[in-house]
Amino acid sequence: MDVKRLGAVDIGSNSVRLLITDVFDYHGKPVFKKDSLIRIPLKLGEDTFSNGYISDLKKEKLAILMKSFDGLVQVNNVLKWRVCATSAIREAVNREEVLDYVLSQTGINIEIVDCKEEARFILANSINELLEEDRAYIYTDVGGGNTEMVIFYRNEEVATESFRLGTIRTLSEEEEKQEWVRMKDWLVQYSYSYPKVSLIGSGGNINKLDSLLRRCGRIRREELVGFSYKFRKMPYEDRLIKYNINMNRADVIIPAIDIYLKIMKLARALVIETPIIGVSDGIIKDLYFQHFVNTPDQAVS
Repeated sequence: MDVKRLGAVDIGSNSVRLLITDVFDYHGKPVFKKDSLIRIPLKLGEDTFSNGYISDLKKEKLAILMKSFDGLVQVNNVLKWRVCATSAIREAVNREEVLDYVLSQTGINIEIVDCKEEARFILANSINELLEEDRAYIYTDVGGGNTEMVIFYRNEEVATESFRLGTIRTLSEEEEKQEWVRMKDWLVQYSYSYPKVSLIGSGGNINKLDSLLRRCGRIRREELVGFSYKFRKMPYEDRLIKYNINMNRADVIIPAIDIYLKIMKLARALVIETPIIGVSDGIIKDLYFQHFVNTPDQAVS
């Protein structure tokens, strides 16, 4: 069997992830099977969203991490891999300095992707195949710095937008209010004409919530409200032990819940579908379709 092992690094605001996936042909369709996922909470957004730049310490840690990932990629016989950075590096005033430093220390080229490119990675996951024709879906990726949203209806993309609302981004009260108003106006413009609306959630926080609630792919709004109420009342240490979550996740999961609940209210959505997809999955599929096939045929995950 011809198996192509591919890798993707997603340098986000909160974490840096290395995903390694095996791809093989099954009756004429590519099958994507995750081999391993490594997540390191480097929290680059803590620098960018408070100071506007990435500190020397975080810059050096990023280079060390990329060198480690390079070793893992080689040991795992990865055929091709790609390293992409989103809002934390994209918005840093010293982003070119950071990219040049990592390149000089490791030989690894980090690509900064804009919001449209992030949306393209999302679309590469072929989530439109999961959608009901009579329902509008709002793909929602709540990251550390931004919330990316794509509206689908009848298997077609309607609109894409990015909002400066994230689990570790700090805005003034007025700035945050303006972003929520902007999101509401956008949702009114592009989604309010549809009678039925659902969210499709992406990212580590919503995937962890799906696991904690044992929902297996669908979380109802009332379940999320109930969990949020119970989780907030617990002492911090109890959250770590009872729910078996690490300290980094415990720090960001509450602001993530808040953002998802506000979006559900604005979008009039009663459920969040959680198909366990993200930017790194899209990078893998984009790599495969660009280098090994001419057109992105239907894939099996």
